[in-house]
Amino acid sequence: MGCSNSTPTSNKSEEGGIENTIEQTSENFIGDFVTEEYKNREDGYDWTVVRILQNELGELSAEISSRSDLKRPSCRWATQLDPLDEQTLVTSFMDETILFKIKGDSLWIEGDSPEADEMLHFFCNGGASLKNIYTRIYEPLDESQIKNFTFDQTLSLQGIDFEIKATEQNPYTILEITPRGLEIDNSKVKHQIDGGYIKSEIEDLNSDGWPEVLVYFNTYGLEMKASLIGYSVNNGKSMSRISMPELTEEQKEGFRGMDEFAIVETSLIRRFPTYQLDGENWAPTGKTRQIQYKLRNGEASREFYVVNVSEY
Repeated sequence: MGCSNSTPTSNKSEEGGIENTIEQTSENFIGDFVTEEYKNREDGYDWTVVRILQNELGELSAEISSRSDLKRPSCRWATQLDPLDEQTLVTSFMDETILFKIKGDSLWIEGDSPEADEMLHFFCNGGASLKNIYTRIYEPLDESQIKNFTFDQTLSLQGIDFEIKATEQNPYTILEITPRGLEIDNSKVKHQIDGGYIKSEIEDLNSDGWPEVLVYFNTYGLEMKASLIGYSVNNGKSMSRISMPELTEEQKEGFRGMDEFAIVETSLIRRFPTYQLDGENWAPTGKTRQIQYKLRNGEASREFYVVNVSEY
């Protein structure tokens, strides 16, 4: 009876100690960490901040962004983090392990292997890398040089405006489209896209007197496969999503990505180089396949359909 009474008391104390340790460890990680160039930001230096945050469920995440008031940010990434030990958080990307190590006011970001270190270039452009040493700041972060979005553009046609904002957070992009001038519903729509923003276009594709807006993306990586998000205005009152058909087996024969979309008059054109197998490798054929789409009313919404496929 004595052992029985003492055991749960001991476990309860141990569990409480574990919970307190986890809570204290999380507090050590949370904060803003900046590169050395941050102190010279007023002189035009590029700098990067790593913001380690905790949500209401106690989960940790990192939001990383470089200065973006003068140009496209050199680095940007958002990822969930898991505690590895009292000084290390860990995440993974494309099967590689990335470590966030904190000691005192210093944060190191590095891979657990040479291959993982190379992966840290993926989230940056211009040869930059997230592999670096960052220092904790205790004053509020100066956010005047960081935009909440990477791209901001307004397209207008036939009395309707579309404000388009895209925020790249490798490996995905958050897209926001806000219409203005619609009679009934000007609600903002939001999408998470696997890939990076390319450009936006506007045109009256079905010649009904109201515009369509198309936003193009491509996946990260070597193949860079394209995709689009499109909206069509309904008699000036609201807008609805346009559906886009997948490539058929015949259309995607020799397809290896690197495709691009463009509006040509009132048609949507998709072009891509074709490849063929040469032994175990894909070799370019030297030809380009072009698919022409038109817009029509579908059962649930407007849709693109193929009217012509050609090669040259």
